[in-house]
Amino acid sequence: MRAYYEGTGGAGGGGGFQQPATDMSSAGQITTAVRQTVDVASLATWMTEQSSILSHISQHLSASGTDIGTGTNPTSLLCQDLALRQFGFGQSNPTYLLSIGNHLKLVLRKKPNKVAHKSAHALDREFRVLQAIQSYNSSLLPSSSRNEELSKLIPVPAPIAYCTDPNIIGAEFYIMEYINGRIFIDPALPGLSPGERLLAYRDAIRVLANIHSMPYVKYNLSSFGRKEKYVQRQMKRLSSIAKLQSKDIGPINGIDKVVSKLWYASEFCPDHTSLIHGDFKIDNLIFHPIEPRVIGVLDWELSTIGDSFCDVANLCMMYLMPGIKEGLGIAGLGHIELEGTGIPKRMELLKLYASINPLISEKEIISWRGFYLAFLFFKNCVIVHGVKQRAKLGVASSAMAEKVASLLPTMVNTIKVILDDEPFPSQSKL
Repeated sequence: MRAYYEGTGGAGGGGGFQQPATDMSSAGQITTAVRQTVDVASLATWMTEQSSILSHISQHLSASGTDIGTGTNPTSLLCQDLALRQFGFGQSNPTYLLSIGNHLKLVLRKKPNKVAHKSAHALDREFRVLQAIQSYNSSLLPSSSRNEELSKLIPVPAPIAYCTDPNIIGAEFYIMEYINGRIFIDPALPGLSPGERLLAYRDAIRVLANIHSMPYVKYNLSSFGRKEKYVQRQMKRLSSIAKLQSKDIGPINGIDKVVSKLWYASEFCPDHTSLIHGDFKIDNLIFHPIEPRVIGVLDWELSTIGDSFCDVANLCMMYLMPGIKEGLGIAGLGHIELEGTGIPKRMELLKLYASINPLISEKEIISWRGFYLAFLFFKNCVIVHGVKQRAKLGVASSAMAEKVASLLPTMVNTIKVILDDEPFPSQSKL
């Protein structure tokens, strides 16, 4: 069995990949040599036993007209020519590019071998929601000649196979389709013209509204999350997680004062229920190789049934985050003047979303913008606090973990500023 790890490029990598591209338009697709070890032979054997994987390979080879030679089949390809490289972006779940010779690429996402919290790294939920969205998209395709139906699609990679057996490669994992496109880790969208940036952001908002408009109950997601009081329940859960994490690394300094304000408003915030992504932002989108449109939405680990305003606020965090040149591991737009860039300003983005989602009023989303943005910063404070904890425990899956954790003081102060500058409506005036 000639299953192997590929090197960093050059002649010695088994005819492998070129050196990663250096332009920021494809930075999210850059891979490195494998950092978290995987038993490639065991993986290849498991893959040969999955009919869904063999069928996917066969369909790809047939559609592309690839000649793999007499006596060769998907099983022998996996046994002879499976190679792995690891994507360098993301702190939570190690993600790998699988190359089957020069014929096909797939993506593998796995849980870390060590998990700090049993409820974390919910890849089974990610796989489930991808399956549901794929079914939803398929229901639209028979009438796909109509632009109205096409515009409702939620582009995602096709989920192919899930493995619950931790003995195969050390933890649960799943395999999905590889989508060739551009992942911008910088929301400034370097390399695009102002016109292209505007179209890219408009399409991102269209896709977000599509997620929130999907009839999730019809596609077996009624048990995917509770339907009411999402923010209130999240406040309780996040506070509990932060308390647990503090046992290893201490509390989040200065967070107590803002938490009480968020708790209060969570009792009467709008609470629009829908399927939500949970971490919707530019670097979780794949854009077409040359066109300013979204062709894939990634990283559904935090998806659930919740408040759609939370997804919008998650995207809006970029307006207050430092730029990628700060080297902190998270890229925002707080360093640039948006005028003339084509990137919509925050208020413009909110109005655009309200104009696309018929269930949302512009007045409501604008009046509550401060509360939801502050809540999302609190949520991400707890997530970053967790990254810091995992780094201390030796289970963080990214070299950027320490840099990300250094953002905590700035994030806490940002929450205070938001709540002072953009107060939420008082309950008595609603």
